[in-house]
Amino acid sequence: MASLDFARLRNQTMADGQDSEVTVNTRALIDKVLARYSSEHTTLRELIQNASDAGANIVTIRFDTDPSLDVPTPRTADKSILLKHIIQHHTLKRLIVTNNGQPFTPADWSRLKSIADGNPDETKIGAFGVGFYSVFSDCDEPFVVSGDRTMAFYWKGNTLSTKVANVPAEHASSNTTFSLDYRQANPAAPSYNPSKIPSLSTLCQFLATSLTFVGLECIELYLDDYRVAAFTKKISPPEAIQVPNELKTTTDGGFMRVSQVTRQRSQIEAEWCNVIAMAQTPPKRAAELVQAEVRNAGTTLKSFFSKFSAPATQASTKVAKSIQSIEKSPPSDDISGHSKGIIFLHVCTVEVETRVTRSFSAEIERATKKPPPRKTRIALLTSPYHDPSESLSTGSGTTADLASRIFSEVLPTKAGRIFIGFPTAQTTGFLAHVSAPSLIPTVERENIDMNARFISTWNIELLRVAGLACRISYGSDMADLQSRMGKDPIEALIPRAVYIFQQYTGNASHPSTLLGEKLEEAFWTCSKERSIDMLSSKGVMASKLVRMPAETLSFLGEVPMVPQELATGAVTFMLNLHRRGFISELTMGDIRTGLESRALNEEELIEFLKWCGAKLESGEIDATGIRNLFEITVANIDIKPEENSGRILPLGTISTYVNVSRITPTMPIPEDTIPFTYSKAVSSRQLQMFGWIELSMVRWLRFMTTTPELHEVTTSEKLASQVLGLTAKCWDQLDGTSREAVVNILTPHAVMPTKMGMRRPEESYFPTVKLFDDLPTVKHFPGSKEKFLQALGVRKTVDLPMVFDRMRNHDSTGQSERMSWNHVDLIRYFASVIDEIPKKDLVRLHQTPFLPGEGVSVKPGQLFKAEGLYAPDQGILSLGLSQVKLPFEFKFNSREGALLLSLGLKQCPDSVTMAHILHRAGQSNDRQLYTLAMEYFLHNYYKNGYGAEVKHIATVGLPILPTEQAPFPALVGSFQCFTNEHAACLGYAILRADLRPHADKFGIQRDPDIKDCIQRLLKSPPKAKLDAEMQFSYLASRSAELDKHRSLIDNISTTKIVPIFRKYYLDPSCAGFEERSRQQFGKSETRLHHWDAPETVFVGRDQDWQGILDYVQYGAEATAFLLKAGAKHEPSNHDLATLLCRNPARFLNTIGQDRYLDLLRKLAGHGESLWKDKELVKLLVASRVLLGYRDIRDENKKLIPIDDDGMDDLEEPGVHREWSLNRASEVVIIDDVHHFTKFRDYIIAAPQEESLEEFYARFGVKKVSDLVKKDQRIGAVARDQTTAIQLRKDILERARLFLFEHERDASSKSIRHDAKWLSSNLTVQCVSDISIRYSLADFNVATSSNRSAAITRIRGQGSVLHVTPKYDLYEVSSELVKLLIQRPKQNDAIALERILTESLRRLQAKGINVERILRKKEYEARIAKQQELEKEYEEQQRVAENAKSTVGREDELPPPATPEKAHDMPGSFGSPDMEIADNNSRPNDKGLLNNWAKKLGFKNLPSPSNTDGTQINRDIQATKSNITNAIKECRPTNMQAIQSKHHQDPTELDKGGYCNGEQWENLHKAFTIPYSGRHVDIYFGKEQSESPNELQEPLTSFLPLIFGLTGVFGVDPAAVNVFLDKKSNTVAFNMSGSLFFNLAWFLSLHHSKYGTLEGRSRALDSWFLTYCHELAHNLVSDHNARHSWYQQQIAIEYSQQYRAALPGFLQGL
Repeated sequence: MASLDFARLRNQTMADGQDSEVTVNTRALIDKVLARYSSEHTTLRELIQNASDAGANIVTIRFDTDPSLDVPTPRTADKSILLKHIIQHHTLKRLIVTNNGQPFTPADWSRLKSIADGNPDETKIGAFGVGFYSVFSDCDEPFVVSGDRTMAFYWKGNTLSTKVANVPAEHASSNTTFSLDYRQANPAAPSYNPSKIPSLSTLCQFLATSLTFVGLECIELYLDDYRVAAFTKKISPPEAIQVPNELKTTTDGGFMRVSQVTRQRSQIEAEWCNVIAMAQTPPKRAAELVQAEVRNAGTTLKSFFSKFSAPATQASTKVAKSIQSIEKSPPSDDISGHSKGIIFLHVCTVEVETRVTRSFSAEIERATKKPPPRKTRIALLTSPYHDPSESLSTGSGTTADLASRIFSEVLPTKAGRIFIGFPTAQTTGFLAHVSAPSLIPTVERENIDMNARFISTWNIELLRVAGLACRISYGSDMADLQSRMGKDPIEALIPRAVYIFQQYTGNASHPSTLLGEKLEEAFWTCSKERSIDMLSSKGVMASKLVRMPAETLSFLGEVPMVPQELATGAVTFMLNLHRRGFISELTMGDIRTGLESRALNEEELIEFLKWCGAKLESGEIDATGIRNLFEITVANIDIKPEENSGRILPLGTISTYVNVSRITPTMPIPEDTIPFTYSKAVSSRQLQMFGWIELSMVRWLRFMTTTPELHEVTTSEKLASQVLGLTAKCWDQLDGTSREAVVNILTPHAVMPTKMGMRRPEESYFPTVKLFDDLPTVKHFPGSKEKFLQALGVRKTVDLPMVFDRMRNHDSTGQSERMSWNHVDLIRYFASVIDEIPKKDLVRLHQTPFLPGEGVSVKPGQLFKAEGLYAPDQGILSLGLSQVKLPFEFKFNSREGALLLSLGLKQCPDSVTMAHILHRAGQSNDRQLYTLAMEYFLHNYYKNGYGAEVKHIATVGLPILPTEQAPFPALVGSFQCFTNEHAACLGYAILRADLRPHADKFGIQRDPDIKDCIQRLLKSPPKAKLDAEMQFSYLASRSAELDKHRSLIDNISTTKIVPIFRKYYLDPSCAGFEERSRQQFGKSETRLHHWDAPETVFVGRDQDWQGILDYVQYGAEATAFLLKAGAKHEPSNHDLATLLCRNPARFLNTIGQDRYLDLLRKLAGHGESLWKDKELVKLLVASRVLLGYRDIRDENKKLIPIDDDGMDDLEEPGVHREWSLNRASEVVIIDDVHHFTKFRDYIIAAPQEESLEEFYARFGVKKVSDLVKKDQRIGAVARDQTTAIQLRKDILERARLFLFEHERDASSKSIRHDAKWLSSNLTVQCVSDISIRYSLADFNVATSSNRSAAITRIRGQGSVLHVTPKYDLYEVSSELVKLLIQRPKQNDAIALERILTESLRRLQAKGINVERILRKKEYEARIAKQQELEKEYEEQQRVAENAKSTVGREDELPPPATPEKAHDMPGSFGSPDMEIADNNSRPNDKGLLNNWAKKLGFKNLPSPSNTDGTQINRDIQATKSNITNAIKECRPTNMQAIQSKHHQDPTELDKGGYCNGEQWENLHKAFTIPYSGRHVDIYFGKEQSESPNELQEPLTSFLPLIFGLTGVFGVDPAAVNVFLDKKSNTVAFNMSGSLFFNLAWFLSLHHSKYGTLEGRSRALDSWFLTYCHELAHNLVSDHNARHSWYQQQIAIEYSQQYRAALPGFLQGL
């Protein structure tokens, strides 16, 4: 459907259309719309608002009542009782509202009776002109009196009318009164049901709230003549407030600017009759009565029932206190008198100037009937701060508690409201009422219009002003708080600040949350910078200078912080401050500022360190930040007021702290160590996180041993004892390095207290040393430890020089007793004090030769060091070694033995020494010494621990071992011999047999390294077969090691190590290795001919290629090694092809022609795999491996008579065949025997086998048909074409028989064209003569011959068979088989010739089914008659013009064809196109329309009685039935591979056929994709390889398109498949009812523009017609007239469904 030009159509309608007015049912409009308000007291609200707009200051509201018909009036003069009766029992009669405002003007009277004609004054609230009509919700005919005029409303049917009159002079007044008679109070009305008096307390609450922002001063409420309540408002004079400079006075939209701000205090007083508080109180419930009884029952019952009546949750303080007040002041039953209440309010008024564009003003005026005001005001009402324990309102009287209810809506204690004169249902989100008369509400004035385009913009701007007003009011409250700073402490001001913060904390507004969001956003964004005044620990200041509350930090007293109580009481406000960036948390800069400002005292220093440790441990501050703080922090410590001012401790210089478990806090410490007094409150882990380390003992001792502390330590035994005691106490906890450092620090100084005074540790002795009395022994000190003193060098023994000096001094003094000392005495002395001998004394003794020895090489009086001798042992002496000489028995476990061993005495000779002894014995040929040494080594192997020194023997490398190959004294090293006897075959030495059990004691390996073995084999391959057998078998036994070194195997496989032996003739005349090219005889022997690499030899037993390939025969082990190295049992096809390339002539000479052909056949069978090796292909193509033949005529051979010829019929006499090896360019494939016969002398022919021909073709061998050029010369066309016509008829008739028989014997794939193709593409023409000239390319050879038949192709006509008048049917058949068969053979031509020449009866006798031909003749007769009927029908069509529209579609039908089954081979038997009509059918059954129907496939229609419209309808119904069946015929396919036909492009039709046999292709299932609750199969063509991810995006568009059309047609979705074949011309195809659609066509034609309306529409139309096309194939297989008819009918049948679904496809474009 074309798109309409609506603008043009509207102009046409306005110019030519008929005028008419819109009618309004006034009663229905008022009742259903204007008077239907959702809120209570709407009428009063509108009338009070009108009074305010009129400038009134007093409004009087009076309810007239009707007395009760059931309850009589009490007989009393008490007005309270009478009023109570009226309230409880009277019903409403009339409402009268009077105000003293300006009387109505004529314009006001006019607007009063006009609906939606609002007040044009932009300063007034009324805007829509429909508020007055709210009175019709309760009153049918209101009456208005204003000034000197009256107006009465009345109904005329559904039309509202008015009457106007003047007020009589005696009743003249300036007041305006509205008199409303209640509809339901009229007894005559059908809806008579008078209402009771409304809840007066609720009404008072409404009136008190209404007085809040309107310009009235007093509202009075009357019930009949009783004044039941009065409300009075008083306002203080305005006080100007200056807008702070940091606030923006212009709104974000630029429409409004604040010009002036004032602040006022207001109070509202209420006075009411006490009776209204009780007259309408509902009766108490049972539960309340029980509680009342409990209160009166005394303490016991009260406590008993309290557990049942106690509330589940704790009530608020305010509620609890109010309950207490009620209990203290129980209500009185006295209803007489009046009570009063009063509340105080703060009002902040903002004067606003507006400035809008003309277009914006026009839009506002269009919507509200008044332009936006140039000036307006917004008022903000808040309640002043009060003590939470006090009530917000004060009152007096017996019902003073009613005040809290009356004023509950006036005070914004729970949520502020938006006031547009009166409160709306919209809350502000703040605890503040906002009055904005210029806000534009919805019609019922209950909500703010935030949806209309221009109105919402106006309202949002006003809300921004309201937000600014809240901000100004907030600032004013903060200024008041600032003024109290000097008077009250900050703690007393925090509750007031919390109250202010809670007032301006934004909460969600209702019902529109957008309004509250805009208001709150303006509150925060109206400031020029992100800052707001607030209370801090330093007073009221900008929030940007204040920091979020943190723990109390005395060391940061100068940083302004938020008091914790304030942050806790106003959490939400604080979060808003922080989220919006108005306040920040305490930063490192703040802390730095506080620390830089002054020095910390001791208490602040301790707190600061504790705070730093906690922050660092929690991860809030990193170590770098702490160190930066320390750099700027100083503390004043050690203050003594009377003595000094203390000292400065810069924390930045501190690096260590004191561990009191090691160092006493009272001891002196370095200046970079924090005193323990300040660090004791911080854990050691935190101190370490500061980057401080524990004051180590080493560092402290270094400090104590430097000036001036060193003097104190070396002179004071007490201080030295304390230092040494502390050091000794932690000695065990020190590591080796620290201990060494301590020793180095203390030993140079005289820090050791002894009985001889202060001495250095080395000069001191243990108290246990009592050898001499005058030795300086150490005095005991606390914590003294022996190992500590010993480490310092305090001696336990007297050193040797002193002993000798004292001995010499003793001798010189002439003592009578002398001490004689020898080596035995020395040994025994030092053995007794071995544990106490200093290390240096042991070293000295170790280096002193003081021991005598014995042995072969010892000289008299010679002394030795201990390390030069062995312990006493007779076996050692026999080996020629020296041992120590002692007068006592030597024992290893004695103290003397332990001393000598520690000095280096050797217990036994080591393995290296034994190796030298064995080597020396071998060199000197001393067999006895060698035997003794070998026996000693083996006997003491485990005793002397030689097992741990095996590697040392191998490292020495001395020849010490005998082998099997050489006798003693020939020796070899342990690394030069092995124990495996088989390794000798590679020339390795083998250990002597008697020592092999002990081979592991010498570290001898069983086998040599495998790499070395292989290297020996490669350098010296075996020359004898026995050597090869032994070496290969040995290496086979080490197969597992070879597997670990694949590189060795690769090296072996390519190295020539396998000996090849050949027969060698010894006779001098023919000496040499056997050769096939010469004759050899005489004696012979087998000799080594050459070596081959293992990969080129074969070990098979069959030896099919003996003489060509090298075969070897070895044992099983050797064979296994060769196979591992690359040898094979028999050559593979690849091996044969490679070897064949190298020497094809050798193959041919060795195995002969027949076996060579077998070899080529074998290679041809594996041609696919061979051709994958590109290098092999190059070798094959370049070498002469192709066997070809040439037929050579033997001119001298006598011809044999035919009768005596014994040859086969195919053999030609006088010709012999000569075979040769050729390249691809030298041989020709014979695909035309006729051409070969003509040029057989010039070409070398390939073997005529199909497999070999295909193999030769891979080499690029050309076909003889490609080499022979044929030039046909066709004579003149004969006049008489009778022969040609008959021949064509015979060909078309008999070709089916030939093809059927051929298909039975061969395959349908071998057929090139079928008989149907012949009927439309073959023409037979008779010519005078035919001659053909044949020329052989590249040989300059040509020959000519005459023919009787030849076929040529002519564009536009197809194939033309030229025949001479006397044609040869064999030649005709030879030409025809080229068209019918893919690869014709001579037998095919002979078979076709016989079918053409034999009679039908003769062929039938031979078993050929010719029945179809007979049936076809009858069918042709039927067709001829149908064509006559068609002509008659066409004539009738031209005459009957009135039937053109009915049968017009039949005029377009192409000539019909009989339907074929989808899968029958064209030309096969059983094809429906050969069926004939039922011969028994009556002539009446062949009416005109029935014949048309039968031609279109309607075979089962009833016989028509006439050709009127009824029969046409039946034919159409039959068409629809067939279409329905076609839909049902769609079925799924589960095939993994699909063979499909192309649907040819129309441009290819001249090439013949719609679906010819040349266009078959294969599809395979690629993957399955889920779509709409099922899985769709995706098929690929041969060359497609896309992944599912690559097709995801186009499939997302294509699948909804195809399956959407599937839903339109109602086809089973399982029958629909998608395939991708970019090389195919097929758009879609139908296979046995399964539909396949090509995604490639969608990608090429539609995908790029599918996102546009035009592109998607084009795609949908295209695929809709394609779908119709494929569905038609369920009825007709071929592309003929019937198929086009059905495609057209399907498109017509489903066009409506398609159009209906089209908007869904195009949605969103």
